[in-house]
Order: sequence, then structure tokens, then C-alpha cells
Amino acid sequence: MFRLSEDLRFYLFTGKVNLRRGCMSLCELIRTDMKSDPRDSRNVYVFMNRARTIVRIIHYERGFYVMYEKRPESGKFRKPVYDAKSGKYKISYTDLVCLTEGIARTEIRLSEAGIDSTNN
Repeated sequence: MFRLSEDLRFYLFTGKVNLRRGCMSLCELIRTDMKSDPRDSRNVYVFMNRARTIVRIIHYERGFYVMYEKRPESGKFRKPVYDAKSGKYKISYTDLVCLTEGIARTEIRLSEAGIDSTNN
């Protein structure tokens, strides 16, 4: 069953990414650049192309990788705010919904507890 909910941790990849790459290539970016385990089912990884016209979301569920993709019919996704020092950060489910649904939001809050730069 496909599911994304508030009980999961959402991480936005802030580096350059070619979204023509497949799921396994994106998982390798999660391992090497984000220093995280893509098989951790508590984590959801969000990738956005430079033009902000494509968002891909990767999640591991019950032995399978699930990849969601969203493309707006017109326009772009809003540019997210990120922490350049950590290179990744945890965003809330609400922030992800705002990002992908085009809802205007003045800021995405980063708490010190939300920043995760270690392996789980």
C-alpha cells in the first residue's frame, strides 16, 4: 500500500540532481551525499530538479522502493528554504504538502532537533 503520513521523516536533497536517473541511482545519492540509508522505512527522500518543474519522492516500504513523481500542469514548485551547512534537513509533512500543492508559505521552520546529519 502506498502511504505518506505525518509520522514519517521527510528529507529534501539540496544538491544538484538529474531526475532522468532511476530509483537505484537516486538511492546511491541518498547513501553517499546524504549519508543515510534509503531502506529506512521511517524516512522519505524528496528530490527536485533545478527548474523546479519535477519533484520525485522515494520511500522504502515492505521490501520495495516506492517512487512518486509530481509535475505541475503549468508553472513551478515553490523554492524551498534549506540549511546549507548540513546539506540536508528534515521537513514536515505539512511543508511537503505545501511544496507540492503550490500553497504559498512564507517560511519552512528548521528546528535544531530536526536537522539530521548522522546515519540512522
